[in-house]
Amino acid sequence: MLVQALLLRQQGQRRSASELRAQVPLLGALRLRDSAYQGRDGRGRQVCLLMPATGGLAPIVELYSARVLRIEDRGVLIGGHEEFWNRKQRTTYVQVLWAWPLPPEPKDEKPPSSVSSPEVRRLLDALDAMA
Repeated sequence: MLVQALLLRQQGQRRSASELRAQVPLLGALRLRDSAYQGRDGRGRQVCLLMPATGGLAPIVELYSARVLRIEDRGVLIGGHEEFWNRKQRTTYVQVLWAWPLPPEPKDEKPPSSVSSPEVRRLLDALDAMA
């Protein structure tokens, strides 16, 4: 599903409302799937991936031990653990992702050919003649 998303935490700390308003939403395809290791690696059974909308291979956001916290009309709240690597040392932080679907793009299609059929033209001409 193509979504816009905001990360609600920075290194495990909640972001303030002003920081969230100033943040540019991330655009990507949201995927919630089972982990390839099925939780045997200590990272939980589910992984949440926010993949680039352009079809890139590296995820923008990757949350381990992911779970859906809340589903509302405005979007989905997903919690999990985000990992940062510094050389061989892994640091894990709690992260929450707020994602909402993009509205569908309006399609510029021509009206079907049945609209311009001779019967419709005659009917419209008759209506114009009555006026």
